[in-house]
Amino acid sequence: MLLVLCVGLAAVFAFGVPVMSVLDDFVRMRLYRNRAAEFEELADTALVPTAQRRYRTIARHYRELADREERADKARMAERIERLRLERQKAAEQAPLSAGSDTQFFLRAAE
Repeated sequence: MLLVLCVGLAAVFAFGVPVMSVLDDFVRMRLYRNRAAEFEELADTALVPTAQRRYRTIARHYRELADREERADKARMAERIERLRLERQKAAEQAPLSAGSDTQFFLRAAE
């Protein structure tokens, strides 16, 4: 199994696929939003209009990154919930079979 630890990113690669925790996702979203706020502040204090526009553009890009991360997180969670729901449904469908065999076991044991 191939495992690579990326220093500073806290990402572990297993079989070539990055594995990140939910905490990493939230930290990254917060980082993007903080950077957007920093560039908005720079735009507010910049004296040159072209610099203001550039700072605001950079801030908008950071906000878009944060929004995309949030949407991706919601999609991953919805997918996971659906997968768990299907697993629970499958287990519920199989449960009556095992319950019936348990009942038959106890009936036979009582004879």
